[in-house]
Amino acid sequence: MPIRSRLLRLVIILAGLSSSALSLAIGDSNTIKAKSAIEASNGEPTASEFPFNNQSIPSASPASEPEKPATAPVAQVVESKAEKRTLGNNKGNNQCRSDASNAFQKSLLVTAFPRVIPNSSNAGSLADAEHQLPKLLSQQLEAKHNTLTPILFNESLPSATLSSDNLLAQQIQKLARSQRTQLVLSGEILDMTMTNPEATYNPGMYTRFLNGLFDFIEIRNRFDKRERLFSFNVNLRDGFTGQTLFSKRYDTYGIWGSTKEVGFDTPLFWKTDYGQQIKSLVKMAAKDVGEVVQCQPYIAQIDSRPGQTQILLQGGANNGLRSGDTLALYQVVVQGSETEYQQHQVRLVNRNTEIELREVYPSHSVGVISGTTYLTGQFLAVAQ
Repeated sequence: MPIRSRLLRLVIILAGLSSSALSLAIGDSNTIKAKSAIEASNGEPTASEFPFNNQSIPSASPASEPEKPATAPVAQVVESKAEKRTLGNNKGNNQCRSDASNAFQKSLLVTAFPRVIPNSSNAGSLADAEHQLPKLLSQQLEAKHNTLTPILFNESLPSATLSSDNLLAQQIQKLARSQRTQLVLSGEILDMTMTNPEATYNPGMYTRFLNGLFDFIEIRNRFDKRERLFSFNVNLRDGFTGQTLFSKRYDTYGIWGSTKEVGFDTPLFWKTDYGQQIKSLVKMAAKDVGEVVQCQPYIAQIDSRPGQTQILLQGGANNGLRSGDTLALYQVVVQGSETEYQQHQVRLVNRNTEIELREVYPSHSVGVISGTTYLTGQFLAVAQ
């Protein structure tokens, strides 16, 4: 038989088989549909129905407004009594909005930051961190806030864990009065510990290989065991009352792979991952402190004589004061402690009296008190 005839017969046979299969599938489908119809008429559930026909499907309730999450309470900050007063030359602007509405120059004394764990700075010879860290904070504050003049002080304050808050407040008042500063920033370096010193200073062959690999790719990862901690806290206080305005702890860590005596705040130090992490942390702390300082009014000490309405103010053109400016008069009230020997608390009382500046010099000013108020005691001038 020719090949063409054979192929034609094969095609006819395959077509017949396909038609038979299609008829059979249609017949089975009709049978299934008929069976389902019979079961439905007898009250039996079909596969497409809800399996529990004695229960009703609950309908969704109408859409309602989503509840707003409760706002977390703002952390309480101990404030100076005069903190909420507005600043400026009778403009009534909120001093927290911008530098333009808080143009008076404030002085800030920055003390040394002692190391709580002195030997934690041994690796890399970073002992000078207690002086270089406050210096970095001062530089950041001065760069971001042109109304702030930081003054570095090489000595540190006693640890808060070794002295009561009242004693610290009195020391702050004494220090601020001797240095003629409005604010005092102190702190401590809490930790500079290496979590695994052996990984840097005495690594095995495998660890040495990994260290070289990680240094080559320059990417921090959790497999690098050369981690080193850095923690410090800051405490900003009002120099006239000694009260705490801001206090916070800052923590970070970085990779310390150098075995040399690098020193703190050196070019080689800033090339390390540890140095870069500290730089970011210092910027964060300076931003937080700067925002709090920005919201403080300008305050100046007053030298006066009993029975006279003319006063000498310890602030002048260098602080942005001008002739004709008016400031509010506050009295410094010292209240002794009833339970602790030779300890006292200081608070400010608004006398609802204004001081008008008549003569302004670079470092001091001469003003007069409105009305017939005569000063007896210690007073401050607070920018309005």
